[in-house]
Amino acid sequence: MIKHIQERLLRRSIEKRELSREKKIISLEKAQTIGIICQITDEDSYKEIYALFSKLQSHTRTVWVMGYIDEKNVPYFCLQQLSADYFSKKHLNWYGKPEFVQLKDFLSKNFDMLLDFSREDLPPLRYILSSSNAKLLMGANEYSQDLYDVYIKVETEIEPLNLLKTFHNYLLKLTGKCTS
Repeated sequence: MIKHIQERLLRRSIEKRELSREKKIISLEKAQTIGIICQITDEDSYKEIYALFSKLQSHTRTVWVMGYIDEKNVPYFCLQQLSADYFSKKHLNWYGKPEFVQLKDFLSKNFDMLLDFSREDLPPLRYILSSSNAKLLMGANEYSQDLYDVYIKVETEIEPLNLLKTFHNYLLKLTGKCTS
């Protein structure tokens, strides 16, 4: 009964968050600030996201990762960095809304794009999507498709780097930069 009430309150909080944000389609090459949200399930998923984070980062681009671990504590292998933060159930309030300083900083950032690499129905990540000021929200999570500006339907489980390539190709088409 209590869990049902908690889920309902969080769902209502997500639905009520209607931010007026500037929406804009932009290619990955032109994006100067990129936010990434994801779920970390094990050390391998952490390494995949870290590889993606490293690939996107450059001297002219800022990338910030916000990873969620659906457990009580953040595991030892998730290394907090200046622009890579991880949170767990311990960082959620009593009805499941994430509350911690790094998240407030993440949500206050006006990203050119926010990319969602999660695949499950995770209310804390849905809350982040609904609260973001990013100009472009993009992902392939069917549970969050109502929150995206661009939703990409993928049939099978796909690695983050391959999903990034798919995002890149779609953005090229949407911006008219695709040559094929």
